[in-house]
Amino acid sequence: MVVCDHVEGVVSAPDGPFFGPLAHGLACGAHIPVHVSRAWNTLDDPARDHREDRDSLAEGWGVETAEDWSRQVDYLLAGQNVGPEVDAVLDVRRTLLRQQGHYDLVTWQNAVARWARWQRRRAAEVDELVELAGVVTRYESRFRTDGLLPHDGIVTSVFGYDLGRAVNMARWGHGGRFCDYGSAERIVLRAGELCRQHYSSWADYSAGYALGRVIRFDEESYGHLYASVLGPHRLLTADRTSPWWHVPFA
Repeated sequence: MVVCDHVEGVVSAPDGPFFGPLAHGLACGAHIPVHVSRAWNTLDDPARDHREDRDSLAEGWGVETAEDWSRQVDYLLAGQNVGPEVDAVLDVRRTLLRQQGHYDLVTWQNAVARWARWQRRRAAEVDELVELAGVVTRYESRFRTDGLLPHDGIVTSVFGYDLGRAVNMARWGHGGRFCDYGSAERIVLRAGELCRQHYSSWADYSAGYALGRVIRFDEESYGHLYASVLGPHRLLTADRTSPWWHVPFA
């Protein structure tokens, strides 16, 4: 069983936004600051200087210039970091549900295989996409056990993972002096708008964010990388000081 990373509580900056579009966008990026006990509602971090942000971006993202940073922001806002393949597989399931009202794993995998062949994917790619449906199914089962999904819930999109990270990329870019405050704010607002296009609620969004993270990094180990998203999810959905309690998602 996963033991969640220890998280003290939701930290808020008293002079940061608590309502409105900017608060919504910042709340879409809340998993990361909550995980490290930093304020969710600010683009400024008094505990870090610009060199620390730059070193972190260089080490974790290969970002060393403003141009590198801008490209990474565009990549994240387009959902290209986690990749479109997972959402394509989820789209096949949505089609089955719309057409038939139900599905099972075998039916879903067969439909994925037909779609992938129609897309003229190579045989190895077809196999990978079919297996991806199985990976999603196993993670969703664990999500239901751990409260990331309701008992009959499914994930609708994983683009939320890249969008949540885009919010933090705006924060780090501003902190690293790769952009001014206005540019960072526009990225946060855009990420919030895109989240509303893909999700219907904070819980829906968080499940998508979590699935994107674990598919990208966890490899079904259910270890630290899983715990590091499960802990913030539980806090953000349960703590009455969380923005998810007072910032409407829609």
